[in-house]
Amino acid sequence: MSIPSRRQQRAITIRSDHALARLALLTRDGRSQVKVIEEALDRLPVPKGPVDLEGFRRKVDAILAGIDPATVPTMAEFDAATYDENGLPR
Repeated sequence: MSIPSRRQQRAITIRSDHALARLALLTRDGRSQVKVIEEALDRLPVPKGPVDLEGFRRKVDAILAGIDPATVPTMAEFDAATYDENGLPR
């Protein structure tokens, strides 16, 4: 993969004063800002890929299948058990 010339590269805007100060410290030895940012990004884990929503839904349905709906409290029952008459936690 060839690296585009500097004029063809897209600019990166750093909005955090903390990140900008940290970048200044990391480039004191003469390394370019691009090199420092690329090295930091290379250390980050790459996401596993797209989320399988159907598989997630099947897992949730399997968990819910083992729960008796009659044993699940309503929100009013939950609130009554969790909070007092002033809305404070018990």
